[in-house]
Amino acid sequence: MPEEALTDDNTSTDSPSGLGVLIFVSVTFGLAFGIYLTLIPLYWDELGIDRKLMGVIFSAAALGVFLLRIYIGRLSDIFGRKVFYGLSLGLACAAHFATPLLSNVIIQGLLKGSREISALVRETMHSVLLYERSSKKFMGSLGITRGAEFACHGVGSLIGGLLLVAGVSAGSQLNFTGPFVFSAGLLLLSTVAFAWFFKTGRAAPQPQNERVTSLRALLPVGLSPKLWLLIVFGFTFYVGLGATHCHVMVLFFKEMLSESLQLSTTEMIMGVAIIMAIHRIVAGLPMMIVGPRLRKNLKGLFIIFVFCEGGAIAATPYIPNPWIAMGIWLTHDLLGAGIWAPIHNHYIQKHARPESRGADVSKVQGLSQLGGVVGPLLASAVIAEQMGYYSVGAPFVVGGIIIMLSALLLLKL
Repeated sequence: MPEEALTDDNTSTDSPSGLGVLIFVSVTFGLAFGIYLTLIPLYWDELGIDRKLMGVIFSAAALGVFLLRIYIGRLSDIFGRKVFYGLSLGLACAAHFATPLLSNVIIQGLLKGSREISALVRETMHSVLLYERSSKKFMGSLGITRGAEFACHGVGSLIGGLLLVAGVSAGSQLNFTGPFVFSAGLLLLSTVAFAWFFKTGRAAPQPQNERVTSLRALLPVGLSPKLWLLIVFGFTFYVGLGATHCHVMVLFFKEMLSESLQLSTTEMIMGVAIIMAIHRIVAGLPMMIVGPRLRKNLKGLFIIFVFCEGGAIAATPYIPNPWIAMGIWLTHDLLGAGIWAPIHNHYIQKHARPESRGADVSKVQGLSQLGGVVGPLLASAVIAEQMGYYSVGAPFVVGGIIIMLSALLLLKL
């Protein structure tokens, strides 16, 4: 089929320095999230939280953000994107700061939910701000900012591991307070920088009847068939992603390094941090390099690289050599989301209605990420009771196959 032309029919809604501010925010947010992403499963493991219960916490957090995300997306169509972007950064800061101070399981679940709300609302506001700035330059701008963020996830993983290891003295327990508080400081810096320096232009006026925030405005009505197809794809994909990228991801490599390579606790922590660092960097670099150059064969690239991502994940637990297994697993974003994520966002923005873009994007992303409710529960269901990295890796197989199947849905795009 002929590829669509990438025309620029948007008027810039931010100052020339706006992109620079968003890059800075992406870097600081990425560093903080990299610390959190790597350490939260280890922290919960240290607290003695059951590994199956971890999946329930991840699932409950994903469910809790669904309706709120859509509601905030709709409100942003009325009151603007900046206020909700800034509030999401502030909420993330508070959640990171409180995580090591409050060890109750229920509170940990609430804090995890708060962090998910902040991350997903920011994700929506970020993409909408970039698209409204310039639709023609959207994939390039998104590739640069999200690529930088993913690469900084990797740097953050290393920082988190180093801070945790640095706090360990002979015979003492791991102390997670320093790394989490440091990540909260990064988010505070990000919040202040965004609030102070990011300037938006005058929002386009909306018809008065569109300014009413009703229940109907929050329901997924009026979405085009293409957006519904992207929702079905996204839901299926996030079931697979949720099963493979929740607590399982870190615990799989923790078991692998401890069991197969016989590493000490500090060596294991740094090993996990290095793996998570490479994981995010190899996702971020293709976004920054390839994203601005994506113009043709978007649908075909979308399908191929989603399928490759699922295949690499599913194959990992079957590879007996741990070094080769790590190498295969680390290709799943290099030959996966690192290529197709900007294309995915392009299609969502393209088919969203201009007068309700925030709500439409939030609905598509929110409904899609309901798969993230199912995925961690699926991981908890298939993970074996006995430890060992082959048993912990069972969700990789199931989730990877589901991701491969999700690629086939895109044939109708």
